[in-house]
Amino acid sequence: MKIAIVIEHFDATRGGAEAITVWLSGQLAAAGHDVCVICHDHTPRFNRYNAASHGASHDAERSRQSNSPAMPDPPAGVRVHRLRSLKLRTGLGFRLFGRRAAAWCAAHSPDIIHSMTVACPGDLYHPHAGVYASIHEQAVASRETFRQAVLKRWMLQFSDKQQTLLKLEHQALASPQKGGARQILCLGAMMLSDFQRHYHVHCDRLIRLDNPLMTPAPPSPVLLEYRDWFRSHYDLAPQDRVVLFAGHDFRRKGLAWAIRTLAITETPWKLLVVGLGKTREYLRLAQSLGLADRVIFVGPTREMSRAYASADALLLPTFYESFGLVALEAMAHGLPVVSTRFLGCFDLVERYHAGTIVNSPTDVQAMARALDALPHSQVDRVKLSNMARKAAQGLDPESYLKRLEAIYQNCVALKRSHD
Repeated sequence: MKIAIVIEHFDATRGGAEAITVWLSGQLAAAGHDVCVICHDHTPRFNRYNAASHGASHDAERSRQSNSPAMPDPPAGVRVHRLRSLKLRTGLGFRLFGRRAAAWCAAHSPDIIHSMTVACPGDLYHPHAGVYASIHEQAVASRETFRQAVLKRWMLQFSDKQQTLLKLEHQALASPQKGGARQILCLGAMMLSDFQRHYHVHCDRLIRLDNPLMTPAPPSPVLLEYRDWFRSHYDLAPQDRVVLFAGHDFRRKGLAWAIRTLAITETPWKLLVVGLGKTREYLRLAQSLGLADRVIFVGPTREMSRAYASADALLLPTFYESFGLVALEAMAHGLPVVSTRFLGCFDLVERYHAGTIVNSPTDVQAMARALDALPHSQVDRVKLSNMARKAAQGLDPESYLKRLEAIYQNCVALKRSHD
């Protein structure tokens, strides 16, 4: 099958959406499909692992020693076609990229246009970034004062880029006869609900397809070795209770509320912050709450298995997460998850009793109670870890690819029936 995948940035270091797309393109090519990725760019703008802002990770230290770090190559068998246009910081840049991608697809006639971007919805619209209408809601909600919330709402209303994204999203969800996608792939129950709430999309066009666990967790002996190494590297004692926060967008993922949660827990938890972001305001917050020695900024790292192995739980008080790949990976490593209903895969956590889901990212009391309620005895901790691993087991790559190929076949049949 001839497949065109459309995405703005074909760069696995940017985040979960890009990492999934790079992985998926390689898997489809390995399965014998003719895969071409249409993108704006496919190399990192800068070396993220050379930009750790405080308490640099082992990975960042290695990166600093290299004057010309190697950029990752596209997966084997995948062709990459770059459509350079205006920068995607503007609404016009998004529109031009979408038009050029649509023109390329019209000229080359792929069997399936699988689009990860709202700029060019294609046959299958797979919005890894999330639902922009909901993203805007939560961008306002994440502001800590009424004045900041009003200012953010005003900025969104007068932002050419943000208003363009909303208009493009509305067009992508229109009927196929009006240029919308034939089917929309949703990453979880939250996204399904958001599309129906904001746009009243008919349920026949919505297909739930949870992200797969791309890389399985290492075996237990390796995880124990990782745990010892990581804890010794960051001066964490074996008996310390450590909770992990992971993500690049500190504000949206609720780092400030994670730090505030630590301030009221009965257990003296230590917070391990993995990701790239501006740390100054969070360092000041930790110092003001007397937590300067309990909040450790690691920076970005490619060695996430070591970070998961070093922790006892994942704390992610997110305001919006389209799926939450970090939560899935954490559960695969046996970590219970404490997060919010704005985590795309929150229903997995609840269904398998693999942690606690709270209603609001600002409910620090509920999150503190959830952390303090986590078991201390080895027997109970192993039991909870097994439940967390069970939640991730059903999202294996093989099942994901089989389901996606079936969706492709169905979409091709729909196209032919309407031609």
